Amino acid sequence: MVFGQKEGVCPVCGEKAKVTNKWVLNQYGKRYDYFLYHHEGFVHYSNQNFRNSKDFRKGQLEKILIETINSQDFKLGSFRINDIKKILVKDYPEVGFSSIKVSLNRLSQVGIIEKQKKGRSLFYVNTVSKERLSYIIDSINVSLEDENDDNMFTKHLFYYKIRNDHSWPLFYIPFRAVGDVEATFENLSMKARDPNITKDIRLMTIEDTATDKRVLLRLPNPLLPNENRNIVIEYHWPEPKQLFVYSSATKMNNFNFSISGNSPIKLSVSLTSASRNETLDLTKEVRESSSEKWKYICSIILREVEPFSVLQLRWKQN
Repeated sequence: MVFGQKEGVCPVCGEKAKVTNKWVLNQYGKRYDYFLYHHEGFVHYSNQNFRNSKDFRKGQLEKILIETINSQDFKLGSFRINDIKKILVKDYPEVGFSSIKVSLNRLSQVGIIEKQKKGRSLFYVNTVSKERLSYIIDSINVSLEDENDDNMFTKHLFYYKIRNDHSWPLFYIPFRAVGDVEATFENLSMKARDPNITKDIRLMTIEDTATDKRVLLRLPNPLLPNENRNIVIEYHWPEPKQLFVYSSATKMNNFNFSISGNSPIKLSVSLTSASRNETLDLTKEVRESSSEKWKYICSIILREVEPFSVLQLRWKQN
């Protein structure tokens, strides 16, 4: 007996197809359901086992998928539904293509993964796993500039040199900006780029509160294992409290900070170590200079800053 025809995704090859839902009675008089997938001259066959689909409680498959794509053994940067199905087939042979697709779509709706269409294929990318977003900072230059000559040092520039120290490619880089003045993400005019190419890097907003912005930088080209990449991030956010705090979840081999303006600046720096739980006064390491653009520049260079250490940079103006 035939139910009719609809469109769906073939569980065998992952292609879009016309689906015919059929059923027959076996020799014991028990109903047996199956689907036929028709596409480009091919016909693929799929059993339908409703009992097995009910073995999963609501949300259980999503949990299994999260654990799978966040595990150390998962080496794929982007993946298709069939890639996940092949991984799950050993422990969960009853899970079908459609069930995985529905669960992945649910995860994409809450931002845990992102789905992207490439031609006729649908790919997914893990976007929030800390392990899948971590990298080494070989060097970082942070620059604050008083672009409006109002002592607010609104312009912020970050020059990163990062390195992928994992065995899988990185498609996203996390970035966080915290400010003293309430602002929307659009007010900051935030942008990112790779100096080696002309195309801007796409920004995905993860959190946009009044004073805290978290974004993911979607790299135009994946950062491969052991590969280096330069990233420049710019945004505009006033600093009325004359305090800039920076911390990183990864080790920084070189940290350079500078603050530039046309009025005299007095900069003080302290570093709180994450492992030793002590605060060091590094103000004596501050250097003063000037340039054609700025009359006063205060800067400091630090080597081998431990992960999760906190840098506090305060300044005063005469």
